[in-house]
Amino acid sequence: MVETYLYLFIGICVVIIAWSLIRLERVYQYPFFMAAIFLSFILPQAYALVDNASSDPMVSTAALQRVLFHSCMCAGMCWIGYQYNPTTKWLNKLNIPINERRLSISGVVLLIIGLACYFSLSQITIQIAANGNWTGPATILSFFSTLIFVAFPIFLIKSLKNPNFINITLTIIAAIPIIQIIANGRRQPTITFLIAIGLSFFLVKKYIPPRLLFVFGVIAAAFIVPVLGRLRGDFWSLAFSGDWQSILSESQTGLNEVIKGDVLELRNAALMMDAAENQNNYGYGAGFWDSLVLQFVPGQIIGFDLKLSFQFQIRSDLEALYGYTIPNGSTPTGISDSFTEFGYFGSLLFALIGCMFKTLWISAINRNSLFAALLYISLISPAMVGITHGIGRFCQEFIFQLGTLCLVAYFCREKKVRPRGIHDLQQNL
Repeated sequence: MVETYLYLFIGICVVIIAWSLIRLERVYQYPFFMAAIFLSFILPQAYALVDNASSDPMVSTAALQRVLFHSCMCAGMCWIGYQYNPTTKWLNKLNIPINERRLSISGVVLLIIGLACYFSLSQITIQIAANGNWTGPATILSFFSTLIFVAFPIFLIKSLKNPNFINITLTIIAAIPIIQIIANGRRQPTITFLIAIGLSFFLVKKYIPPRLLFVFGVIAAAFIVPVLGRLRGDFWSLAFSGDWQSILSESQTGLNEVIKGDVLELRNAALMMDAAENQNNYGYGAGFWDSLVLQFVPGQIIGFDLKLSFQFQIRSDLEALYGYTIPNGSTPTGISDSFTEFGYFGSLLFALIGCMFKTLWISAINRNSLFAALLYISLISPAMVGITHGIGRFCQEFIFQLGTLCLVAYFCREKKVRPRGIHDLQQNL
């Protein structure tokens, strides 16, 4: 059954990609993005896990079947959930009239805060925790520096609608730090930047690149993701120097390392799911709460012991059960934490996210809601990170992006003018 589930997973993703390419505007929609990440990030690891099954004593056949079957369910739910027809009630809520002048002011404020935090990061000593993650003030500065990614699509959309000097200048200023981050070989900011540009051009100009470009992009992503992880900033220096032979060599080496299977996020997922199933140790949302506490409760201010007391910390001890420790820098994936919270029903979380994106898409395209468009652009990257890093990570970024844009919408909302009635006319007379 292992091979059957593997081929089923490939088939589901390929069908979603084909469904997207039939009508080219679908390449900007949720199922395509998710299927592309499943194919480029999860599939090579699934091959590696299956290929090394006989020599991997930790991952049993049952655990391998479970993680592959749940991967199939999660991928399928991305398409099923997107078939949801939004209600008029939610579409009306998203159709917020925006004052363009106030939107510019909001974008400038977000940009100033983001730039201040971004440049402050280079002036402090970044503290590293035992698990390899950042800790201390750097986490707060890094958190708010992402406001640049909210400001950028605001100015880009305004530039495409009204390409004057101020809009174009602000777009360039917002793009510069993002390009610097991309130059350091960061994968998520690279994807976020490209998505923001592509979606902005489609929403304003209805421009869609050629179909073959997306086919090539999905295939190339399986090679580019590992090489970016290996080379980081050196990737772009080699690309601009035209040293494609070195890039291809490193890409092949990176892909071979994935296939070799020494460090696999999908192995993390298989063992975490196996532990939850065998011990009946499901979180029922507690793990997502822990991730929110981790992100939004500042231990530097209230104390790390108090912060820890707010968390449930019910994750199974993989070292005690399997003699396995999750490698620093690797992630549990959304395949894992969706299952460890709700079992196979956790795949419905991907369907729920799909329902949300369908509502935003209809509101942005059919009702020309600028608020829905900005929210859609801002949430596509967190949704894909929901696969690579976990649904808990998606929840963190979702709340931050939604909260930020709701504040922007509240400030920028056009005031409704109350109709003048008979009583008003009588008072004037």
